[in-house]
Amino acid sequence: MGNDRYDVVVVGAGPAGSSAALLMANNNLSVAMLERGPYPGSKNMSGGTIASMPFQEILPEYWNIDGIPLERKIVSDELWMLDNDSAVKMGFSGKKFGYAPYNKFSILRYKFDKWYADQAVAAGAKLFNNCLAIDLVYHKTGLLSKKVDGVVLEGGDIIHADLVVLAEGSSAALTQKIGLRQRLNPADMTLYVKEVLELPSGKIEERFSLEGDEGAVIGMVGYPTSPAIGKGGIWTNKDSLSIVVGAYLNQIVNKGLNPLQLMERFKSHPMIKKLIEGAKPIKYLAHTIPKGGFKKIPTLVDDGVIVVGDAAEMISGRRGIDLAMITGKFAAEAAAQACALDDYSRETLSSYVKRIKGSFFYENMRKGKNVEEYFNTYQDSDFLITKAMNDLAFKYFKQDLENNKIRLRKMIEELKNMQPLQKTGKDLLYGLQNWEVW
Repeated sequence: MGNDRYDVVVVGAGPAGSSAALLMANNNLSVAMLERGPYPGSKNMSGGTIASMPFQEILPEYWNIDGIPLERKIVSDELWMLDNDSAVKMGFSGKKFGYAPYNKFSILRYKFDKWYADQAVAAGAKLFNNCLAIDLVYHKTGLLSKKVDGVVLEGGDIIHADLVVLAEGSSAALTQKIGLRQRLNPADMTLYVKEVLELPSGKIEERFSLEGDEGAVIGMVGYPTSPAIGKGGIWTNKDSLSIVVGAYLNQIVNKGLNPLQLMERFKSHPMIKKLIEGAKPIKYLAHTIPKGGFKKIPTLVDDGVIVVGDAAEMISGRRGIDLAMITGKFAAEAAAQACALDDYSRETLSSYVKRIKGSFFYENMRKGKNVEEYFNTYQDSDFLITKAMNDLAFKYFKQDLENNKIRLRKMIEELKNMQPLQKTGKDLLYGLQNWEVW
């Protein structure tokens, strides 16, 4: 391995890394892709959907590819604001999302990531499993100058390359080591735990009002993680359910919360319990996700280096996998340009940054740049707004002997007594941004 040379080495074989490797290989670049686990997806976790339109930018009509491990086409997407025994629900269910080009599919990462990396290999990339890059290697070009010449592996082997694409995921150890990203503190990270529960397909379709290979996603906020700011959710797969719950890491630690206990509390909620009744746990995972947001986006390029995906803090609300894929695509385009010019300088690679800043998700991230700071300042805001909405909904739908005018006045007074209306409005605004509703 020490004598191997490639045009590009991609550190990480998740959605960002595989997207970059696949497209670069399609452009006749020689690519080495490094996976630190035994196979791509073995160490990855997410709720579990891919958005169709971004994925089509890489693999048009991907749903027709033989063997692609898609679970269910999502036709129902909901957000539930939970109190301890109730829920205010919003969402959309429609058959339109059940037809090509679809909206999104549920996936299981340990299946999908492996398949996706195999597509890059089929295009010509070379995959190395159980392979951890620990540093960059440089070639001296002068008395005080040097250029990137690949990566050093754990154990001392070297893979030489003109360009290194860092797709390491949330840990981003190498990205931090070379000074492109600051070490994240617990306030900039969320910790999620996930269970995959085996359940017959017929029961899934019955409980979630689905037909055939239709699927549903339910995001949940409020009670599942209170008193910390976080989220929970259920994703339907072919014959299993993925359930996830998590919150800001600093709030979990400071408030003495146990992620396993959060999961058990989530599963015991009366609105959740009936959906998962009789399901058998078959897989358990835990994962950190960077949530520093727009203000913590690292330096994205340097001489001979591009940072993509979670390592680049490319997370917007509930969207992560599709943004990782798009950053991989942008990196591949910048790499092709650099290779054609035989120029891997920061200036040439800055075309990647221009693509990021011109993307749809960059503006979303910019608009929500204060969300993380707000939630770490007002750590009860998520709980308060969801509790208020449940209390108000209960009073609104309750059939009593009061006229509507009196009932509305009482509801407004109750809101005022909880906290100033201006603060409630802010809680709702930032909540909608965090939940990726607005």
